[in-house]
Amino acid sequence: MSDHLLVVDDDDAICQVLSTYFEGAGFEVETARSIPEAAERLSSARYEAVIVDVCLSKKGTEGLAIAAYVRQMRADLPVIILTAYGSPENADAAARLGVDAFLHKPVSLLWLKSLLRTRIATRRGEMKEEEAAFALAAVAS
Repeated sequence: MSDHLLVVDDDDAICQVLSTYFEGAGFEVETARSIPEAAERLSSARYEAVIVDVCLSKKGTEGLAIAAYVRQMRADLPVIILTAYGSPENADAAARLGVDAFLHKPVSLLWLKSLLRTRIATRRGEMKEEEAAFALAAVAS
C-alpha cells in the first residue's frame, strides 16, 4: 500500500511536478488549489502527509490556514510548507502551528522525499527522531 499525499498549491506546474515525482516514488498523490478544495480532500480521504504552499492567491497566506485546519483535524499528520514567500512572520506562524518543515522554493525533491518518508515513519513509530535526523543529514550531504 502506498502512502497517500495531498499537495496544495495554486500553481498547476508545481502540482504537476510534485505529483509526477512523488507518484514515481511510490506515493498516491492528490492535489488541491484552494482552501475549499483542500478542506474537501482532507475531509474525504486519509492522508499520510500534506505539502502546502503558503500563498494560494496574490495576497494571502492561505497555506497557514490549511496547516491550522490540518492540525485541528489530525495533529499527527506531517505538514510541510513550501513557499516562495518565506518571510520571518510566516515562518514563525508555521512554527507556532507545529508544521514539520517550512521550506523555501526551489527545494531538492530528493531531500523533500526523504523528509516526507522520515516524518511518516516517525509518526507511525517505525523510526526514532534520532534515526530520522541521521537519515536526513545523510541525504543532505
